[in-house]
Amino acid sequence: MKLTRRLGFLMLTGILASCTACGSETTPVPVKESIQEETDNSVSSSEETPVSESAENSDTQELKLDHTYVTQFGTVNAVSYPCFLFDYLGNWTVTNEEVSQTDETVVLTNERGSTITYTYIGGVAEGQLGSGSATDMTRIELSAVADSQFIPGYVDARNYEDLGKFVVAETKITGTMDMLTDSDFVDTDGAVSFAVLPENRTGTEETTDLPLRVQNTFWYSGYVSFTAQAPDGQFTEAEQTEVIAILSSFRVEDN
Repeated sequence: MKLTRRLGFLMLTGILASCTACGSETTPVPVKESIQEETDNSVSSSEETPVSESAENSDTQELKLDHTYVTQFGTVNAVSYPCFLFDYLGNWTVTNEEVSQTDETVVLTNERGSTITYTYIGGVAEGQLGSGSATDMTRIELSAVADSQFIPGYVDARNYEDLGKFVVAETKITGTMDMLTDSDFVDTDGAVSFAVLPENRTGTEETTDLPLRVQNTFWYSGYVSFTAQAPDGQFTEAEQTEVIAILSSFRVEDN
């Protein structure tokens, strides 16, 4: 009897152990498939988002200044004076060219009527260009917006390197004063223009009213100016970009 009970107990224990082992088995994971899925996901997530062609072009596109003008004062008058050069776009047209025994003027105009003007004024001693209005004064803020290619050098025997670095300056009228009635400048949100000037001219200037081509000159064995004006005193964004590029190209012809 005791032997029968022991045999029954051992058989029950074996059955329970067998069931436990069966319950602990798990379905094997296909390792190769799992690794491939992770690799595919990694490659997909690391791909860069393509940049649209139009966006890329807008960032890298440059203005095409495919026309070049060479000033003619020295050539026409058969005198030793440097030629200046500047580049411009096809949507700007040379609308005026004048050369006399003392002066030269060249005007570029676009379809809206904005102008870029080169002026050489000779026949006037340094410091004797004129004083402008006797009663009206203007306060002007000049700020550099780009570098200029113009590098001063020798004209005849005089070295003009002391003029220093040149820039394209934005000039904005910020105040006016009638000296007969005003005791100080009256603030105004005035006209914007651009000019090639020595960098040391930037800042605030208070001056009598003068034409822009006269106001924004520098002495280079004669008075020279290269300026831009808009018909309403304000440039469009596209015009401003073009004007700055054209003025930046102003330079002396290599001899």
